[in-house]
Amino acid sequence: MSSVIAIVGRPNVGKSTLFNILTGSKSAIVADFSGLTRDRKYGNVKDSSLVLIDTGGISLEGNDMSEAIKKQTENAIEEADSIFFIVDAIEGLLPLDEVIGDSLRKQNKKITLIINKVDNHKIESYSSEFDKLGFAESVKVSASHNIGLLEVRTILNDLEDSLEFKEFAISSDSLKISIIGRPNAGKSTLINQLLGEDRVLVSPESGTTRDSIEVPFKSNSKDITLIDTAGMRRKRSIKEETEKFSVSKSVESIKKANVVILLLDSSEDIVDQDIHLLGLTLTIGRPVVIAANKLDILTKERKVELENNINRKIRFAQYLEPHFISAKKGTGVKKLLRKAEKAYNTSIKELDTSVLNKVLKEAVFNQQPSMSGRFRPKLRYVHAGGKNPPKIVIHGNNLKELKDSYTKYLENFFRNKLGLGETPLSILYKEQSNPFKNKPNKLTDRQIKKRKRIVKRRKK
Repeated sequence: MSSVIAIVGRPNVGKSTLFNILTGSKSAIVADFSGLTRDRKYGNVKDSSLVLIDTGGISLEGNDMSEAIKKQTENAIEEADSIFFIVDAIEGLLPLDEVIGDSLRKQNKKITLIINKVDNHKIESYSSEFDKLGFAESVKVSASHNIGLLEVRTILNDLEDSLEFKEFAISSDSLKISIIGRPNAGKSTLINQLLGEDRVLVSPESGTTRDSIEVPFKSNSKDITLIDTAGMRRKRSIKEETEKFSVSKSVESIKKANVVILLLDSSEDIVDQDIHLLGLTLTIGRPVVIAANKLDILTKERKVELENNINRKIRFAQYLEPHFISAKKGTGVKKLLRKAEKAYNTSIKELDTSVLNKVLKEAVFNQQPSMSGRFRPKLRYVHAGGKNPPKIVIHGNNLKELKDSYTKYLENFFRNKLGLGETPLSILYKEQSNPFKNKPNKLTDRQIKKRKRIVKRRKK
């Protein structure tokens, strides 16, 4: 079941502000796709499985940019399960709000009217005019002043409870491998090759695949479930010439999986959409294997060129190496499956505390963190903090002053020493607290008398 909410409305009503608050800051899963529109963003609601889509402002200007934004907003609405319709309480009800409201009612989807910029009681008294829009559920908020957001989060919690999120649970009995990638990269062909049969519909026309499907099979007596990013739809049911790039479906597919295969199209160069998908996977924390498909049509020179381009564009994850395959011919497919299994097994590896501390000591000995003012960050000890992906927690002092480059150095050092290979590693820092901080300095009777004598002498 879909878990996507689209935020729509006129320009400058506060859509992006609300989006940023609900998704959180750096820890949020956010993908901003240039070429779609600058205002179309996907993000996960903080501490939730719900996906938000921030859309561009709908206007009636009629120029090329406004028409492009309108088209992308319509695609977001079509993809969404429910809609947050944002209006501006200060500007009041405008004719364009009514036009948008009439259009949304035709979608037959759950719509929540969010009246934004209700900063005081005076503005709140004027907001009753939005009742004319006729939406049963409405909330008065001020996104910039954190007013009314508790009610919005309550609505989000109710939405989450109403959806069947059992599908996101990772089964311990079956290894779930999600295959993600751009349209027509060969995901369905790869699944069919792994299964040894035409189980998934394949078409040279992009758009064959829509909703996510799961296909179980056995490999060397091991239960495996392959997750195609989207499922099948008969060709006659496809109305669009090209498949929409659905980030929300990819996010869902990644969350379901134990390990992810990112499939690249070797007939084209690696593009921003591929990079964004990789970033989403690493942010969610799943082990990922990069597979460059359609090896059968590559010359040796083109393969070398493509490999160099991939390595150059994924420098933020240098530990990943592209694996070239031909899903059509079966070349490298079995090796790819073994690689995915290895990546998962590594991600659930038990990390011994004594080994971790030896590695930390060696890492600091080889390269100390740079000074911050008069002090140097002190890394004291480390322990395991979780699995899939592996997490380690480093305790110490002044750790907030550590540079990102040093964290990257530690990640690579631990990964190499622990044999994690292509499995992502997450490092968390925990400052050691001063037990005497914010505690009053309680003097003894003798100290109090001494202080009085000193004060008395000074007065003389």
